[in-house]
Amino acid sequence: MDYEVNESLRVVFQAIKERCSRPVLFDGFELKVLLQNLSPLEQLLAARYFCKLPWNVGSLRVLAVLQSANVLTASNYLLSMYICRLENDEEVQLILNDFLEAEFELLKELYTVAYYDSSNAIRLNDCLDECLSRLYADLMEKPQLNDLTYINGITKHMPTDFTLSLMQRHIRAALDLHKSNAKTAFGNFSNWINEGVDEIQFTKELYEKLFRHSEQEAISYLFKLSCLEHFSQWKFYLILLQTISSKCSEENSAFIRKYLKTRLSQIAALPKRESMLHLLLSVRAATAITMDIDKNITAYADWYKRNISDMKFVLKVEEFKAIIDILEQCIPYESLEDYLEIHATFSISPPVHCGKIVQSYKSKCKMHLTKIKSKARQSSEHDESIVIEDCN
Repeated sequence: MDYEVNESLRVVFQAIKERCSRPVLFDGFELKVLLQNLSPLEQLLAARYFCKLPWNVGSLRVLAVLQSANVLTASNYLLSMYICRLENDEEVQLILNDFLEAEFELLKELYTVAYYDSSNAIRLNDCLDECLSRLYADLMEKPQLNDLTYINGITKHMPTDFTLSLMQRHIRAALDLHKSNAKTAFGNFSNWINEGVDEIQFTKELYEKLFRHSEQEAISYLFKLSCLEHFSQWKFYLILLQTISSKCSEENSAFIRKYLKTRLSQIAALPKRESMLHLLLSVRAATAITMDIDKNITAYADWYKRNISDMKFVLKVEEFKAIIDILEQCIPYESLEDYLEIHATFSISPPVHCGKIVQSYKSKCKMHLTKIKSKARQSSEHDESIVIEDCN
């Protein structure tokens, strides 16, 4: 339908355009009043006019006014970009990056529509997931820029189901930052945990702003995702689990311990190597909760003693044998001396007629430990020889 733009509407268009070019919007209230005095059709035309303008230094502030005046929402603006500008994903991400820095009501509206409006959810969810992925990738490279203030703006006065969904979205985004297999996870466990403690900051902010008030839900969701078939997001699973374990309440520490104990019983009933690999890595992350490495190793040793060394008291003979067999299959994955030393030296009380399989397991642990120590010694000697040659 054609509509002749009258002089008063031209004034509104000009006011919108001028304010989009200003870094600071001093007269936002006046603009809002101007917009609210328009007829419904004129408001629609004003919204369309804004959507056709290039994104400028002041566009964020103007869009916030348009949304507060019920003229144009952030979600409708983004969706209009895909329709009118041939799905320019890069431009959308630049705009979302502005949303992360200010005017959090715009971002809140996007997340709300993405969660509650099924008709527009797919497109918006894809945009928001990509936005989080880029944000966390940037924060990994430049931890000093860490700022997740936007989360407070999104969650304020929102219901529990929305907040839990937001938490799960952020967990998925963090997990997707790095992929590896279980063998790599064993070899890099200490380095990853140290990186999570000393360098990466956004995971701690996620705990404070999203996980702290729903620890058990966050823990359960992490365990659920990590138990999926072909799971490959080990690095941030371990970092997030360590972060939560080191900060959570005693009640939820007990929840984690109970889960790990139950997991061992499940493996005894349905033996799978992948399940045991998951359990061993999870225990290491859940016990690495202090800044003292020796204390963390001791905590793992305590878990091993209570759950593996004394498992004959809670498992049937066939279940006991199954666990030993699975542990033996996991030996080649081990590459860190401290943990393998515990497996090799801690006694395991065997049921009747199971002494030989226990001794076989411990012997293989010791052989693998000797191999690891030999490689480490050779590597050290090689490094020393290079240093000597350089000095000469």
